[in-house]
This record gives sequence, C-alpha cells and structure tokens, in this order.
Amino acid sequence: MLQHGLHELRFSLHRTRAFLADRLNPSTFLGLHLTIGLIAVAAALWLFSALVDSVLDNATLVRWDIATDAWIHARVTPRGMAVFDVVTRLGSPDAMAVLAIVGALVLLARGRPTMFVTWVAAFAGGGTLERVLKLLVHRSRPLYAASQLRDPTFSFPSGHAMGSMIGILMLLHALWIFRVVRGPARAIVAIAGAVFVALVGVSRVYLGVHYPSDVFGGWAVGAAWMGLCVSIAGIVLHRRGISVTSRAR
Repeated sequence: MLQHGLHELRFSLHRTRAFLADRLNPSTFLGLHLTIGLIAVAAALWLFSALVDSVLDNATLVRWDIATDAWIHARVTPRGMAVFDVVTRLGSPDAMAVLAIVGALVLLARGRPTMFVTWVAAFAGGGTLERVLKLLVHRSRPLYAASQLRDPTFSFPSGHAMGSMIGILMLLHALWIFRVVRGPARAIVAIAGAVFVALVGVSRVYLGVHYPSDVFGGWAVGAAWMGLCVSIAGIVLHRRGISVTSRAR
C-alpha cells in the first residue's frame, strides 16, 4: 500500500515537472510564448476587475478620480487644450477604424488569412466589448465633459484608451511577426507606441472627458482582449502543426 502511494506520488511529480517544462519551453507556441501571454492577460483582467470594483463601490478611487480631475481642470491652458485635442483625435475610434481597415486590406492583399481574422477580431471585438462594458458599469462622465462632447456616452472604460491600446499592440504584433522591424529598431518603435498610447490616455483626462481610472480601465481591458485574440490564434495554428515562426501565414 505504501509502495503504491509512493509510486503515485512520483508519477504525479513527474507529470507536474513535465507540464511545467512544456509551459516554459521557448521553442513551441504552447510553451513559453503562450505562458507569458496568458499571464499578461490574467494580470490585465485582474487590474480591470479591481478598477471596476473600486468604481462601483464609489470609495477611495472615485474620490481620487474627482480630486485629480478638478486639479487638472484648474490648470488647463488654451494651448494645452489645442495640443491634446489633436492627440485625442489621433487616438480616436475613427482613427483606429482607419488603421483597422487599412491593416485588414494589407493582410488580405498579402494572403495572410490567419492574421487577417485575428486583426479583425481584435478591432471589431474590442469596439463591441467597450460598448458592452460601458453599459454594464454605467458610470457618468466628469462634470467638465458636457462642454467637450456633443453626445456623451458612459465613462468607464475609456474607448480612446482601449482602442489605441488594441490598435498599437496589434500593429506592433504585425510588425514583429512579419519582421518589418528588426534589431534595435524594435525598441524604438515599441517606445514610440507606448508614448502614443500614454498621450492618448492623458489627453482624455486633460480634456475633462474621462477620469484617470477610466483610462487605466481602457488600457487594461484593451491589453487583455488583444492578448486573448493573439493567444487563441496561436493555439489554433499550433494545433494545425504550424510553427511559431510561420504562425502569421
């Protein structure tokens, strides 16, 4: 009986070690690539759920949002408003829709069906998800939003923050997969993309149309959605026997 129990324990430990080794294997998509991706998705979802709980509880975070919004609004300048108005337009849903359409057409023209489906799912699904979440959370806009928006919707999460996060991450993903950008240029492009997404988020708060937590929520759910789309596409391609290096075909 004791020997049988020890045998079962050794077998379980062996299976656990094999499972962990497979999850950390950098040579397959279901290894290290997928593990990192799912950890990032889980972290983003955790952050988003924590923000939602804080917003719905109407507690410390909400008071901080209101205080920050008032502090920034008291210090805005006409030049700052003009600059951030341009930034917010560059990261608007309309601008991201243009990126989505152009990218989809390029992928179709180059015969990349898997990346095309992933690209469309990320952009179209992200837009739908944003509208659903706004209806579910049902948070009102800041006091200063009325003068900036003709037809204000609900506030959480920020559609600009979410859309620009999805758009830039998908663009970087495509550039990486197709090796359009290589070497040290990758770091430069990634930093430029991060700065752009950050500025779009800041613009929404500066213009008085969103609270800071709306922006953080948009970033979190946008990153989670993009990561989920890419991870699912990678799993499908792996099941078809397509290697990591050719998974965008």
